[in-house]
Amino acid sequence: MVGGVFGIAGAGAAGRPKAVAAANAAWRALGLPGEPEVVTDIAVAFAAGSPAHAGLVVFAGTGAGAAVVDDGEVVRRADGYGWLVGDEGSGVWIGVEAVRAALRAYDGRGAPTTLAESVPRLLLGEAAGPLLADVDLKALTLGSGDTGAAAMSSGAALPQAVLKEVYGGPPAGLGRAAPLVTAAATAGDEVALRIVTEAARWLLADVDAVRPTLEEIIGTARCGDSGPGVVVAGSLLEEGPVAEAVRAGLCERFGVEASVADDGTLGATRLALRRAGRD
Repeated sequence: MVGGVFGIAGAGAAGRPKAVAAANAAWRALGLPGEPEVVTDIAVAFAAGSPAHAGLVVFAGTGAGAAVVDDGEVVRRADGYGWLVGDEGSGVWIGVEAVRAALRAYDGRGAPTTLAESVPRLLLGEAAGPLLADVDLKALTLGSGDTGAAAMSSGAALPQAVLKEVYGGPPAGLGRAAPLVTAAATAGDEVALRIVTEAARWLLADVDAVRPTLEEIIGTARCGDSGPGVVVAGSLLEEGPVAEAVRAGLCERFGVEASVADDGTLGATRLALRRAGRD
């Protein structure tokens, strides 16, 4: 018997035909008989973090959301809708919030923040140097001296350069700014702290949305019980302030420490062995 499992992003209902066709083509190209099973990358992420047949996975990388998984099938999901209409709490969402915070500091609508300097340095590279030289960085980042529009009186080109870079590149590219925010939050920047706190709040709201379905499947665990499989996946949930807040929230809700998803190969292998009755 030959079998396999492909975990593919976008393999839910909307993108399933294309994902299945791609998986089948790759399978045939290897000269293997039969057809592989195609599941979402969410199901694979859960299996990569837990050997349990059912449980919950919270994911926050380029995208974000939470899902209840039962035997390799996503039975309930919250968010994961993409950068344009969802993915609150994701790296891209945090990156967008970082740019917004910088722009608000520039025009006087927002509080001073170190993101007013770090964001253009990231997005513009060496070109940021001359533009930043024309602004009052102490005012924009620390709040000393003039703030907002006054601090930008001779540096109006800076926000326009940031905007040109943002709208000229792929939206997912803004996820590069997420580490800037988490680092600034760790250093005590109040604006960055608000962003990471809001990111964690969105992710735990996703958890609360799908929690009733999980409890219907396996019941509610108490602290110390073996409980359900609870997994976190994605770069934002490996370490840092968002990871710490989300993991603490998961422990409060389910009484277990969340495990971190391993490489997706492990998850796909677990699912394939289970399908073959060898788990």
